[in-house]
Amino acid sequence: MLRPALKFVTILCLLTPIAAPAQLIRLTPPKRSSADVGINTLQAPVPTPLLNSRKAFISYELGDITAFPEAYSGGPERAYSEFYTAMKAWNRYDLVADPAQADIVFAVRFSDPAGTVPQIRIGITDARSKIVLWGFVEQVDFKFRKKNRDLAFTDSVKLLVADIQTLIGQSAPTTQ
Repeated sequence: MLRPALKFVTILCLLTPIAAPAQLIRLTPPKRSSADVGINTLQAPVPTPLLNSRKAFISYELGDITAFPEAYSGGPERAYSEFYTAMKAWNRYDLVADPAQADIVFAVRFSDPAGTVPQIRIGITDARSKIVLWGFVEQVDFKFRKKNRDLAFTDSVKLLVADIQTLIGQSAPTTQ
């Protein structure tokens, strides 16, 4: 009885690196949000420009491109595109196409370095002073199937927007 189970575990261990070469496999439960684990807690004072800004520019920082299209659908700009769409739907900021017109800049970057869990990072900068105001990071939880990795990717982008909403004390608009 123990022998078939041992054989199964051995085969599973041998095939795991083949099944998921693009991501490190985590054996811990997935986290919910960077805010949940104490990163960017609401204990620190929130910079005034972050609270008072009305116009925002969203920039795309080229990150790791090797994960596309094998591990995730789309291209390396996917995190930027999904973040832009979510921020536009939130309607908190007037999104502008020229950074010179912005009060604040959100820089979006996807990172998938070898041997770690993929992440989507948001850096928030004051457009006038060029001082970094805040930052967020969300891990993209591992999934075996590509369609599930794509869903986890989108969920991470949604969590980033929720982190920003929590930080500045606003929630997403309710749809009626």
